[in-house]
Amino acid sequence: MTPDPPIPEDGSSITAEWVRRALAAGGGRVAPPSDIRVEEVGVGAGVMGQVMRCHLEYAEADDPAPESIIVKLPSVTARNRRMGKRLALYRREYDFYRSLASQFPVRTPRLLYGDFESRSHRFVLVLEDIRGMGVVDQITGASPAQARQAIRALARMHGTYWNRTHEPVMSGTYDSTNPKMRPVVQIVFLTNLVRTLKYFGDSFTSTTRQHAEDFGLCVIDHMAALGDGPRTFTHGDYRLDNLFFADGDGDDLTVIDWQVSGLSCGLYDVGYFLVGNLTIPVRRRIEREAVEEYHDIVCRAGATDFTFNECWRLYRQNTLAALLTSVIVCGGLDLDDDRSRRLAEIGLKRSLAAMEDLDVEEFISPRNRGLFANACRIAYRANWLLQGAP
Repeated sequence: MTPDPPIPEDGSSITAEWVRRALAAGGGRVAPPSDIRVEEVGVGAGVMGQVMRCHLEYAEADDPAPESIIVKLPSVTARNRRMGKRLALYRREYDFYRSLASQFPVRTPRLLYGDFESRSHRFVLVLEDIRGMGVVDQITGASPAQARQAIRALARMHGTYWNRTHEPVMSGTYDSTNPKMRPVVQIVFLTNLVRTLKYFGDSFTSTTRQHAEDFGLCVIDHMAALGDGPRTFTHGDYRLDNLFFADGDGDDLTVIDWQVSGLSCGLYDVGYFLVGNLTIPVRRRIEREAVEEYHDIVCRAGATDFTFNECWRLYRQNTLAALLTSVIVCGGLDLDDDRSRRLAEIGLKRSLAAMEDLDVEEFISPRNRGLFANACRIAYRANWLLQGAP
């Protein structure tokens, strides 16, 4: 039996011998590579981890030997690694590929090898390299046809697991609305809202700023509401940078990057995608039709007692997912790369526009007036003064 190779620190630790051991430990029956060239491909696309494409050469190659593979590792940035561990991001992706990916209703890269250290949350994933499919620039935004294709794929995924999250196949899957995590997420949001206002304050109007601050004091209520509604398996970061579109008119789509996956309301993914990945005019034009198509597919897949009015209300409520993520990205992560910063700023502007368009005020009135809510309010104001936010 081939011993598992050590988890690399970064791309410089990935050698031909390491790949040979990883593929053998993963059960692969291919010729060992004789040489390797490592290319970093995650810059500007995934700030929570390192993504490398490894180009392989063989002295004697078998037909199934891959020309290239993808290797994923934790972020090189200490702050991002801490957030990855705090929110169990690396464990979630590892668990998805180990437990669900092989029987998933939507295409994902094939897992060739994986390892995870439960104490440190260091991990490595060796994945199939998706070639011959196109990626749409998230900054440019999806076309109406691409957006509907992505929503149909979501509906197939969500419909498969709709209100089946208690079944054995989902055992151990991360609960994205876990009551224990709700206070943590609220604190993380409020902390990063201060920095977001400091560095991206021009993106806010007085109204959207007030809405964002009000939402920060009721994130717990928001997550509780999602936990009480219909539940399914969600991607959590369903955006164009994580989607590969096949050429032609079919629905072939490959979805990558499952770090934020878990059990939640399916409309979380829908709201997050339509708000963050379409230009504001395109989103305004097609969002209702896209949600109607989503509703039709999940109902045909088995969602019962789920009216379109309820679906639309959940969509409006879950557009706040885009704001939640945008604030954490803008305020909590290192955005040294120009594209990462531009992507974060555009995502923030799109989420703020959706807040105004979809009248989300009814969902952001804090119900909890207890000690924790008051402590959060005081801590937010104190942090606001210390940071010198506007």
